[in-house]
Amino acid sequence: MKLNRRQAVTAGAIAPFALAQAAVGQTIAAGQARIFHVFATPDGKSHIEKVPVPPMHNKPLPVESVVLTVMEPGVEDWHHAPFKTFTINLQGNIRAEMADGSSEAIGPGDLVYLEDLTGKGHVTHLLTRVTCFFLQMPADFELKSWLAG
Repeated sequence: MKLNRRQAVTAGAIAPFALAQAAVGQTIAAGQARIFHVFATPDGKSHIEKVPVPPMHNKPLPVESVVLTVMEPGVEDWHHAPFKTFTINLQGNIRAEMADGSSEAIGPGDLVYLEDLTGKGHVTHLLTRVTCFFLQMPADFELKSWLAG
């Protein structure tokens, strides 16, 4: 089947979202309908909370860009998110360490929303090779409002 330019561009735009949907489906099928929310408090410390995704939630995300990234095992020392970002872990294992001393294991199918835009940030321990999507969100995006519908 030969695609014209418009069909190829459309297919290229849809493919990341189809893969992302597969990751979300994997998370929900595992009984873990949640988003790991990483945020900073005024004292500059990062924290992580598990935010439940309401049943039958299907509101579109206003994504500005999508980047597929493959990272080798290692440590990304203290850093903060450059902008509000969803990450969808497709493959591999991560341990996310927060400035408040907490940490969480992030695995395939897990969704993380990063908005620790200031302060000390977090450390990312890439325990294995990791493949994930980074979805840049608009500056005015609010996770809990989006989840509330």
